[in-house]
Amino acid sequence: MASSHGKQNGTSITDVAALANVSIATVSRVLSGRRTKDDDIARRVRKAAHELNYSVNSAASALRSDVSNTIALSMPATSTLMAASVVTAVSEAASAAHMQLLVGIDGTAAAQHRRIKAFCGHPTDGIIVLPCPHAGVSLTRGIVAYTPIIQLLGSTNLLRHDWVSIDNGASVELAVTHVVERGARSVAYLSDEVASSDGAETLLAFQSSLNLLHVRADSEWMTIADGTVQRGFSDTMRMFAGRGTDQTPEAVICSSSDTAIGVLIALGQLSINVPGRVQVVSLQDNEAAASSTPALTSMRAPLQEMAAESLRLIANAQANGSDTEMGTRLGRHVMFPRLVIARQSTRESNDD
Repeated sequence: MASSHGKQNGTSITDVAALANVSIATVSRVLSGRRTKDDDIARRVRKAAHELNYSVNSAASALRSDVSNTIALSMPATSTLMAASVVTAVSEAASAAHMQLLVGIDGTAAAQHRRIKAFCGHPTDGIIVLPCPHAGVSLTRGIVAYTPIIQLLGSTNLLRHDWVSIDNGASVELAVTHVVERGARSVAYLSDEVASSDGAETLLAFQSSLNLLHVRADSEWMTIADGTVQRGFSDTMRMFAGRGTDQTPEAVICSSSDTAIGVLIALGQLSINVPGRVQVVSLQDNEAAASSTPALTSMRAPLQEMAAESLRLIANAQANGSDTEMGTRLGRHVMFPRLVIARQSTRESNDD
């Protein structure tokens, strides 16, 4: 017979949460009477508590607060600078909020899916997910989570969970504006990818910026290929070798720093001054961009702001009772443009 005063066989509030497929905070609210709505969530919690002989008194003592001050971060096993920067940004944001950070690293999308599901059964205030490459929309599919889940970066078609990412369209518009404000009247764009939604969005934004700013870009100046130094070198030699200034762009924007470095090498071999005659911008910022000659003006992801926004969304969900809303409400999609990091490959502003 189920006991109403204490727990038996070592059953914990975590076990009840896992069986009911809800958060620990939800179990506490239901069993302590602070959550008065009688719905499927409440019925699942009470049923799980009954099956596990878990008592109301145990729930009240197991979790005096709905806040655990712990955030979970699920991320892929990758050595990229972006992934390392995300960990740093989220860790710093968690520390600033006086919260602990749990990090789970997995090599495949399937393993990451299992990790996220496991995190949902832990006493965390929220889960931030940096998806594995090419993970698609399967990472949270089938997971009924009442712990707030925030996807950081990547593309998403999911409406249930909040998503914080980079506004690629606004970023490329800022890059074009940057060189135009410094005298460029014609611009080339060397894109690395258009198969993805991000790549297609960036290319469309570039073309839109040309019309908005009345900038010239011949069709042969917009190329799509792998983001390598050799590709940047080859495209630049084809566009500039043996041609006059009226036949060549006054600025080149590249999706990757490797492509942009190839552009710089080719322009150097052709004795074309950077940034005097041609300005060069990379939409990717890393150590290679900063250490090139000349140093590349680049676009940096605002990861600190994105991490802070992720924690704000988690806090907002907690404050508004995430257990009743996460399964039904539309997720919030928040995007931040990249930041222009001006270096020696573009001119000083006319206002400087």
